[in-house]
Amino acid sequence: MNAKKVIVSVLLSAALCALAAFGQGAAAPEDVLSIVRAIDAKQRSATSRQDMVMTTYPDMGDEGNKREFAIRSYSKGEDDSYMEFLEPRSIKGLRILGKGDDNWVFFPSTGRTRKIAGTSKKDSVQGVGGDFSYEDVGGGSFESKYDFRLLKSDSGSWTLEGVAKKKDAVYSKIVLTADKAKSLPTRIEFYTEEDGYFKDLVMTDFKVMGGRDAATRMTMVNLKKKSKTVVVVKAAEYDIQIDERYFNPSRFDK
Repeated sequence: MNAKKVIVSVLLSAALCALAAFGQGAAAPEDVLSIVRAIDAKQRSATSRQDMVMTTYPDMGDEGNKREFAIRSYSKGEDDSYMEFLEPRSIKGLRILGKGDDNWVFFPSTGRTRKIAGTSKKDSVQGVGGDFSYEDVGGGSFESKYDFRLLKSDSGSWTLEGVAKKKDAVYSKIVLTADKAKSLPTRIEFYTEEDGYFKDLVMTDFKVMGGRDAATRMTMVNLKKKSKTVVVVKAAEYDIQIDERYFNPSRFDK
């Protein structure tokens, strides 16, 4: 083969390699989207009911200083969620309704319902405290809220960075770690424009409840306040019949 043919052959090989690399790069976002959709799908159900115990620790270094709450929650699809506090007596009957980006809270002490404004969604539940905000207990899929890219992939997990799709979102971005075998989140780091790395949610104690594999212990740490909140799921049922009033803003407080 003469020199001219060698040069042409090398250039052709280089061009083919470049096209292959471009093709892989172009496919990467679709792969990430498939991962996110698999995670969303694994957590999705037509309806659900859960009984939980939530323990708040205002100072995460002081395990003796705590407050405990019994909660029952209902959900429908990805956007509708309802929580009712059953204990202690001081807040029994407090209810939170989430429908997409909207939240309402009913205060039994006053008998009034308040719609939560966008700027207040980052706050913890009034009268309860803790480290879960109205945004955290509301609905919505990962795909609907964030644009993701893959940060890391190993034999057991994915690590994804999600940037908020809306400029006024509570969290500017999240870093999500998910178990590959389960397609379920094991950790979520929450970031805000004001505070940077703000909160850390860790999911553990995976068990089969109601025929579904799910984390039964969730620990949220507020890195700014140095506080933490632990939620333990005691019982769960899925794809059951639920009264529509729980998801109706004009009836959920009845």
